[in-house]
Amino acid sequence: MSPTCTIPYEVLLEIYNTTHHPVTMQVQRREDGEQAGPVIYLHEGESISLVLTAGVAYKYAIKQPPREAELSVKIWSDTQCSLVDVFKAPSSPQRRYNHSGIIVTEGIIVSSKAFPSPSPPRQPVSATAPLSSETG
Repeated sequence: MSPTCTIPYEVLLEIYNTTHHPVTMQVQRREDGEQAGPVIYLHEGESISLVLTAGVAYKYAIKQPPREAELSVKIWSDTQCSLVDVFKAPSSPQRRYNHSGIIVTEGIIVSSKAFPSPSPPRQPVSATAPLSSETG
């Protein structure tokens, strides 16, 4: 058996906004979202490269109103993440799941998503229906 490296090393996480709209991204410093880090604004086509410690868990809130997603990241090598993959519908046939959420790529999981609820269909109002049952 070969020895395992116990020295921390850095890896690069590249996040690309491949959607057609701007997104915001924010580091979540604690599990409950309190003490969140600065907000990063990415226009369509922009990207950000983050230097992370390999094997350490990170959480990021990604928002593109009205959609939101929380990414759980724990990577061991340089990794790329396309935000269009993050926001794909959960029913997409190429989606892979584990106990924590939807797998975007090795080491990156969408742990929660929020989409607006569709509005209930409105009931048509008949213009010829009587407004009152009283007759005179």
